[in-house]
Amino acid sequence: MMRFIKYLYICVLIIGFNACNDLQYNKDKAKTNYNVLFIGNSFTFYNSGVDFHLQKMLNADKSTDSINYNIQKIAISSYTLQDHYCDSLTIQKIRTEKWNKVILQEQSTRPISNPDLFLQYATKLDYLIKKDSALTILYMTWAPKDSPADINQLASAYISVGSKLKSNVVPVGKVWEYTVNTYPQLNLYFSDNKHPALTGTFLIACAFYKSLFNKNPVENSYVPDGLTTGNVITIRKAVNDYLTTN
Repeated sequence: MMRFIKYLYICVLIIGFNACNDLQYNKDKAKTNYNVLFIGNSFTFYNSGVDFHLQKMLNADKSTDSINYNIQKIAISSYTLQDHYCDSLTIQKIRTEKWNKVILQEQSTRPISNPDLFLQYATKLDYLIKKDSALTILYMTWAPKDSPADINQLASAYISVGSKLKSNVVPVGKVWEYTVNTYPQLNLYFSDNKHPALTGTFLIACAFYKSLFNKNPVENSYVPDGLTTGNVITIRKAVNDYLTTN
């Protein structure tokens, strides 16, 4: 008799466990998928990549979110948008997966040194992106530490291309400038004074978190390994303050 009761108890546990798994599976299956692709270079892939930290931020919202976010990148050192357009791997990536938004990041100096080529290849990639019913988003980069005034030309070039493509621009470079000026004790630059330090990459992720999904980074709980809580709080606040008022 005791053996039968023990057997029955085990069966109930197994059935309950499977029912919970089925419930979670059906719950996840019912969620809407939202796919984002970053196309860029080292300004996108440094410090594990903007996509990595943005995915972590979105995962932190998972218990209260009805969307399954999938954030990916194709980022190759020194690549321009022209290089990406001429690379079959980038074209295949755009065409073979169903994207909601594709983020274009031009090489850091090309919007200033050759704005015509920036426009030409942003337009070509935009055509492919929109052909597959996705939206093109432009990722405005920032000025080098030793030439901060460059942000004016960068911003102008990105806004001009965005207007011609009828695409939104995420003003990372302007958020960066605001943060540097408002919180001078916070270093966003890698040792080369050009690429992002981890603080910089996290700032970029926060800017996309706010701009793409209208989510407040101040309310997000993700803290990247290697950053102090104080710096994380400062970056979240700076990003939200700038993007809320501009």
